Amino acid sequence: MKAALLSIVLLALPSSVVGQSVCQQLTSQVIVHKLGFTIRSVTLRSAHGLVKATAAIPDSTKPSHATVFSFSTLVGSEPQQSVALMPLAIELTKQGWSTMVIQRKLTWPDVDPSVGTMRADVMCAEQWLSKHATVTPSDWIFVGPDSDAPDPAVGDKPRMTGWLGFIVADKPGDTSTEHLFRSTAELRNWILSQHFFDN
Repeated sequence: MKAALLSIVLLALPSSVVGQSVCQQLTSQVIVHKLGFTIRSVTLRSAHGLVKATAAIPDSTKPSHATVFSFSTLVGSEPQQSVALMPLAIELTKQGWSTMVIQRKLTWPDVDPSVGTMRADVMCAEQWLSKHATVTPSDWIFVGPDSDAPDPAVGDKPRMTGWLGFIVADKPGDTSTEHLFRSTAELRNWILSQHFFDN
């Protein structure tokens, strides 16, 4: 697989650098509670505006890995096709992962105008997930455009010390994006194969 991958370790920053949180939960309601996990609809307010997302959280109190998808649907124009990421998020949750999918449609091969504007929204999603799920701080995965990847200087003490990124829909000709249209299995396998930093 030829995918654009990003690996960064985020260091703890002083509170003066981190600044105050710009995130506020507006609504959160249970959509489905099944054996072993809960799916919630969440609306947050970030510096960018309202963030609507769907979270899937295991019932277990054991610390889990976490994945934030910065988009819910990828839509292609050549040929016309689309892929939804919520089924993959639920599949990961059934295997013990905490996941959050931001409601957002990305286009391909034309890069969506929202690319590069969602960093604050992603941080809000991660902050919410870190407060409502038992997540290992070093075990975060971000899926989305590189320019929307998490920034430790945004928000109030995000409970992240490390993350890996699977970069898609960031620039024309990105092979990892083209592969995603064929199947989410490659992305699922990549996520499940990651070895994280020790806490």
